[in-house]
Amino acid sequence: MKIPLTLNDKKIVLSAEPTDTLLYILRREQLYSVKCGCEKGICGNCTVLLDGTSVPSCKIPMGIIRDSSIVTLEHFKNNPIYQDITTGFNQAGIHMCGYCSSGKIFTAYSILTKYHRPTLEQIHTAIKNLDSCCTDFTTLTNGILYAVAAMHAREGKRTNAKK
Repeated sequence: MKIPLTLNDKKIVLSAEPTDTLLYILRREQLYSVKCGCEKGICGNCTVLLDGTSVPSCKIPMGIIRDSSIVTLEHFKNNPIYQDITTGFNQAGIHMCGYCSSGKIFTAYSILTKYHRPTLEQIHTAIKNLDSCCTDFTTLTNGILYAVAAMHAREGKRTNAKK
């Protein structure tokens, strides 16, 4: 079946079976930031943005993504929020191995775009199931908090301003 979609800001048509997973097809397209982990949608290693929302690509059948927009980490590196996230992660001392990068970065992106000032509980809920192969829970939490501060600084927002 032919599936039209936008992949990393390019309109393309992919050939796939409706039951093929997005993970399988992205790997076939040589987009290697998308890693195969648990294949249950839990670990985050295969995370991509689907119409702006972070999702595990291993759980997305190709048959439901017609005319959708997919962004992988290869392309997301051009987004200013990516720089905020890497700045925050560097401040926290996170040196990612590359295997779990998309899960951690796209989860941080989801937090940054959903919450102006995320609480620890909101962060912990978002990251609780991520693969922890290269950083611990507390350090990742700190990295996300630093990323929030970096985004606010880039946008010219005072992080402790009263409303």
